[in-house]
Formats: sequence, C-alpha cells, structure tokens
Amino acid sequence: MIQLMIMDADELKLSQNFNRAMVRVGEARREKANRIMDSEKKRLSLAAGLLLRHAFHTLHCADLYDEIAYTPLGKPFLPREEYYFSVSHSGKFAICGFSDQPIGCDIERKRENLPRFSKIFSCEEGETFTSLNETEKITFFFRLWTGKESVTKWMGQGITFPFRDLSVMEGKHLKSTLQIHGKTLHLKSFSVEEYLISVCGEGADFPRKITKISWNQVLKD
Repeated sequence: MIQLMIMDADELKLSQNFNRAMVRVGEARREKANRIMDSEKKRLSLAAGLLLRHAFHTLHCADLYDEIAYTPLGKPFLPREEYYFSVSHSGKFAICGFSDQPIGCDIERKRENLPRFSKIFSCEEGETFTSLNETEKITFFFRLWTGKESVTKWMGQGITFPFRDLSVMEGKHLKSTLQIHGKTLHLKSFSVEEYLISVCGEGADFPRKITKISWNQVLKD
C-alpha cells in the first residue's frame, strides 16, 4: 500500500486558511513552522503537515498523527512503526508519501539554472549528462536529483549521503529497481506541471497517479 498526495500550498496565502492550518497541524509541526522565517517555506511546511494528517485520517487512525517523532536528521517517524511516510516540498507544492513499508519521496521544480552538481553524479550518470542537449539536461538532472533524494530519505540520511556513490539512472531514465543494504527497492517518477517527483519504496504497488488534495478536503479531517 503506497499513497502519494500533493497539495498546492498557495491555498494558504489567505490569512484565514493559514491561521486554521496552524491550528490543525498540531504542536510539533506548528513549532517547526514558527521557526521558518520565509513565508513561502512556512506555507509549504504547513501543507506537508496537513497532508500527513489527512493520510492518518483516511486510515481512521488520526491519533497516530500526534505520536510522530523526528530523528536527529529530521526524518519524521512513528516509534512503533505502524506506518511509514516521507514529505517534501518545492515551489508551490508539498507532497506526502505514505505506506505500510519504509518509503522516501522528493519533489523539485524544474528550472534552467541548475544547482551546483559536480558531486552528485556517478561516473556513468556524468557521462550520460554531458551527452544530452540543454533541454534534456534539465529533466535528467531533476529526475536524478529527486531519485537520489527519495532513496536517501528511505535510508533516513537525506542529503548527508554522498550522492555520487549512488546510481539511480539507467540511461536517461530512472531505474525501476535498485539493490541497496541487501534490499530490492522500487522507484517511480511522476511529473506534475513543471515539477518532477520520485518515490522509493520496498514495495512496487505505486499509485498510477498522484492524488491532489485541496484545502476543502483537509478541512473535513
């Protein structure tokens, strides 16, 4: 069972929506949002919390939301591991991956000005990248970036893991499976508007598409 949800955080630009979101996300997420100075990133953090809360409500176990703890690297988890989840945000969207097995997900908005990337390619990935035209390079880079982020989030390490030691691309495409730590991981890439999303899990039961969650839907929780 893998759920993947996305929410447009711009819906929280209305002050009444923002204030209601601050109440609904609970104390831990509210304190995290309060530490964020940038208004856009604050809305994204709240939207991620709303999505996670919505996932628990749809499974009729809303009480588990208040039991979420965080690793020293900031990964949210349930101490008794009833469910696993991963959140990410970029631009205007927040996403939440939710499963009964360990999972990692990442979203990035494609943009022409690529971040510094000299240390994120494996040797093979670097060779593929240099062979592409400028348009192809943008899609390749963000598919690779979100793919590696999703895997390292599954590992619980995030960007602290050396990306160049991890290969997630086969040619121009994201690998469908990956062997790591003695496990077979499954990967899938999605696109929404100008955003690329990658999900990594121990199961292959990915949804066919991402579920869009509106502000009105989270209000019903």
